[in-house]
Amino acid sequence: MNRLVTVMMENTELPSIVTPVLMEKYGVERQMFKKYAAEGINAGYIHHICADIYTLNTQYRKKPVPKCALTQILIPDSYVSHYYVLRQSAWIPETIFAVTCITKSKDITIDTEKFGTLLYIPIKKKLSANGIHTEKDYEGTYKRASLLRALCDLLYITNKKFNWSLLSIEEEFRILPDYLEEDLTGSDFDELHGVFGVPGIESFLEDARKELGK
Repeated sequence: MNRLVTVMMENTELPSIVTPVLMEKYGVERQMFKKYAAEGINAGYIHHICADIYTLNTQYRKKPVPKCALTQILIPDSYVSHYYVLRQSAWIPETIFAVTCITKSKDITIDTEKFGTLLYIPIKKKLSANGIHTEKDYEGTYKRASLLRALCDLLYITNKKFNWSLLSIEEEFRILPDYLEEDLTGSDFDELHGVFGVPGIESFLEDARKELGK
């Protein structure tokens, strides 16, 4: 085993995904990283995820690969949102295979093979970060939309000019009003007030809040 493989296998503090910049902090010279990584791949120790991102193969890895954190290593200005967040809370019934993210740049789809698809959807309008929070869990540290922000991102991308209502989101996405009533609070609506600045979204937030008694 070379130095890169040894450090990745023996240092329990390391995250499960590594980059040349990170490994330099652990004594692996950046100019030697690619050589070491290629040797590790050929020997069956290391898996190349994409770009300059690597992980140990399953039999040598003690932690899962954090897909949500991975999305933001690849596209730092992104945050997890949209269908992925809504599905995790069972607001939508469909199975979602891609981690869906919002970015300021352009549509990007990255297939990592072993670790699924990462889908980046652009919202180019400058919006505040209200409703986007930093999460730290088994997936690592990453930015993630609240449920209501994820829903509003979805409505904005689907048709920002449409006058959305609780009825229309049930018909379009099969999101039941009961889910919003159970999972949302007045604070969720407070932090998104005026964020999108689009009549269809702003009126939806105002009307839904009244109907749900929040």
